[in-house]
Amino acid sequence: MLQNKMLLTENMRLRLENDKLNIDKMQKMRLKVTRLEEKINLYKAKMSRNNKEIVAYNLLIVLWMMFLNFLVCGW
Repeated sequence: MLQNKMLLTENMRLRLENDKLNIDKMQKMRLKVTRLEEKINLYKAKMSRNNKEIVAYNLLIVLWMMFLNFLVCGW
């Protein structure tokens, strides 16, 4: 009977240690996921800025072509 209680106590202690390890793993995974989400958000912001710059450059080229066409046609 005493040996059974000792085994149960040891089992509970091992479960607690395992739970602590699982919590540590979960915290590490949560930090990793948070870092990855931040990287994704930064990448999206960068791509958005790049797309806006591309649109602005394309608009500038079109306006420049219209201006040159205006000069050539002599309006």
